[in-house]
Amino acid sequence: MKREHAHYDKKFYVQYLNQALNALFRSYKDNGFWDEKEGKIIEALNYHLDEKGGISWSVDNSIGWRYAPFALMGVMLWRISGEISSNIYDTKIKSNLNYFIKKIRNKERLSHIPSYGMGSLILSFSLAFRTFNEEIYKKTAFDLYRSSLERFDFNNSEDSLLLYGWCFLYEVDKNNSDIKNNIEKSLKGIIKKQDNNGLFIFKNPTTKRHQNQMYTLWGVSKAIEVLNKKEYLTNVEKTIDYTINHRMLDDGALLWEDNIPLIYRLGGLPGLKERYWEYLYECHQTFFINAVFQYYNARGRKNYDKFIKKAVQWIFDENSLNKNLVEMSGIGVPMRMMTKNAKLDVKGQMFKGTYEIGSYIMALMSFALSHR
Repeated sequence: MKREHAHYDKKFYVQYLNQALNALFRSYKDNGFWDEKEGKIIEALNYHLDEKGGISWSVDNSIGWRYAPFALMGVMLWRISGEISSNIYDTKIKSNLNYFIKKIRNKERLSHIPSYGMGSLILSFSLAFRTFNEEIYKKTAFDLYRSSLERFDFNNSEDSLLLYGWCFLYEVDKNNSDIKNNIEKSLKGIIKKQDNNGLFIFKNPTTKRHQNQMYTLWGVSKAIEVLNKKEYLTNVEKTIDYTINHRMLDDGALLWEDNIPLIYRLGGLPGLKERYWEYLYECHQTFFINAVFQYYNARGRKNYDKFIKKAVQWIFDENSLNKNLVEMSGIGVPMRMMTKNAKLDVKGQMFKGTYEIGSYIMALMSFALSHR
């Protein structure tokens, strides 16, 4: 689908949104991401390219407490979105929620859930309570919230997803001063981590990478929204501007990282075969899109429409392959990634994770609702 034939209107985004939801809740036996036996979203599908470029898919049934919670987060944000949502998947959504409830009753298992999954689950159960009005979902969200307070200290970029989740829990109970105070404390702490370039520097070694910067913007912007702390919108703008100026290519693709140390560029590390900083990921496009939309939700006034449109067009036609990455996959969601020279068969990257679909759903939903 070439750009001159693509009509990026509400109907377009809803069409692809429905395809993505269908894929997520379709059995993995039919190249979907749903486990009928366990009643849950799986982690990923792996893919293989044959000699003619054909793509075959196989299931990845591992459990990592990252991908599936992130996917559920995207689903719940869609489910509560109003005019473009429906109850068509409610039975499976509740099944997945109940799967997580049963699993986290095990204290040992709960202690191993990273902040990435914890924040996503807090958000998901908060919205599940608002959607279905069942107390067990509210209780689970608060149990996860209390566990997160004990375990995480916001020294890792991914902890920003906790802040994101807390904000949705606060919207469930706006009289809860404890949540409000922790949101404000965490917001101020994260803002202090921003350097002069606009990047947020946490202690994890991957803190400067694109996805971590965008997760941070999700949490910061949502906190600005719920607390009405508009004075921090300039901090968000600084990071978005840096991303556009230093990481967005002419075709709208977003680099994983920039300012790569010389030792990497010269291949000076043992075993380094790929220039990983030149990997282009579909999910990185949507992480950026979602960061901008959350900035808009926080009442940010700077107009980034041109750039989020470039970012989404890369997925559907304006990429090195000149192909629609959804049509290319054949399963209703985009291919995961390519290199700058359009290579798809990169060892260790030949899969489609459900976290990517969660973010993709969020982006399509936001475009459909805004008609941008």
